[in-house]
Amino acid sequence: MLKQKTEQELLKKIIEHSFDEIFITDEHGMVFEVSPSCYDLYGVTPDEIIGNNVYSLEDRGILNPSVSALIIKNQKPVTIIQETQMGKKVLVSGYPIFSEGKLKHALSFSRDITELETLKERNEQVAETLEIYKKEVERIKNLESFLFQNAKMNEIMNVVSKVANLDVIVLIEGESGVGKSRIAQLLHSQSFRAEEPFIEVNCGAIPEALFESELFGYDEGAFTGAKRGGKPGYFELAKSGTIFLDEIAELPANLQVKLLSVLQNRKVTRIGGHRSFNLDCRIICATNQNLKEMVVQKRFREDLYYRIDVVKLFIPPLRERKEEILTLIYEFTKEFNQKYSLNKRFSTQMLEFLSQKEWLGNVRELRNFVEKTIITSNVDIINIPHQESNQKHNESSLSSYLEAVEKEYIQRMYKDYPNSILLAKALNISQSTANRKIQKYIQNR
Repeated sequence: MLKQKTEQELLKKIIEHSFDEIFITDEHGMVFEVSPSCYDLYGVTPDEIIGNNVYSLEDRGILNPSVSALIIKNQKPVTIIQETQMGKKVLVSGYPIFSEGKLKHALSFSRDITELETLKERNEQVAETLEIYKKEVERIKNLESFLFQNAKMNEIMNVVSKVANLDVIVLIEGESGVGKSRIAQLLHSQSFRAEEPFIEVNCGAIPEALFESELFGYDEGAFTGAKRGGKPGYFELAKSGTIFLDEIAELPANLQVKLLSVLQNRKVTRIGGHRSFNLDCRIICATNQNLKEMVVQKRFREDLYYRIDVVKLFIPPLRERKEEILTLIYEFTKEFNQKYSLNKRFSTQMLEFLSQKEWLGNVRELRNFVEKTIITSNVDIINIPHQESNQKHNESSLSSYLEAVEKEYIQRMYKDYPNSILLAKALNISQSTANRKIQKYIQNR
């Protein structure tokens, strides 16, 4: 009897001084021991709990839910998070106590984790805020990668920032090589679709016979040679992202009708298929031709033109924003030095001449020139060859030098891409430009 009394006193001391709140019931849920700390967690004193049944305490909202009740019901350990009427979040672990195979007691330990949960929520909020800042920094970096020295380009960037998140079709016009694709990518990256695919389609580089199947996809058995299982088209692949239709003026007349139908109905049907897919992507179009004039000449559908001409951006040629040439050269030089592990640069005299050149191929021509020159040059400081004091002679030398570098590069690339379609794709130029280069440097050599 003395031993039993000593054990009970020891148990009471353990319960009183435990860091966790201890809760003990019998097999029917009647409470016979509870820690004094229960008041801090549940707002009731031990005297108000002891002698009560856990089911009535649960009905009164004091235990929500009762772990002891769960133990009695399931007869196995339980761990849950309770939210008490005191506004506390409590981690409760309960264990069944068996004797001779029968449940005798339900024992639970409760620990206040309110501060931990608050810290967790704050950490999550901080993480979310950091992610927002990260995306904003990335957005600013993307904007800063475009050049703003020119007033017209500044206006374009203002429009881009306004319409990036609007689900409207954008038509980008400008000469070949001015950076239409780059603007399209910026519109995509600044929009809520940034995490979705960006699909670029060069309408002038796809053979007319393949264009419909490439754009809309096809079902199995649609035609001879169709892949088993069919193939998704570009519109399907774009999903909820952006599809960029470059050189839209090259689209054949019959496909202009089908594209118009897709834009009007916002649905795509594969060739040979019967099931339609809802169109969820954003559409951006680009051309280096005057679409309005093509409409007058009946070479482009008027209804399609007005469907895609919702927001128009005209990118001026590089000769109208020469103040950007030097910055572009520095940017491209850095890019290709890193790409090829080199450390080359252009001399002051060379930069001066390059900044005065017309660059009829615009940014693309300038970029290709910088890459070719950095690759082929045997010196770290690239100067004008055979430089003379006479300005005209220097300009003539520069022109000859640029042409020689381009000729060598086109001839080398043509060995790997031996037709105008492949060469245009490899150099990111139009097929018509590729044809002119082939005639100039390959067929007439």
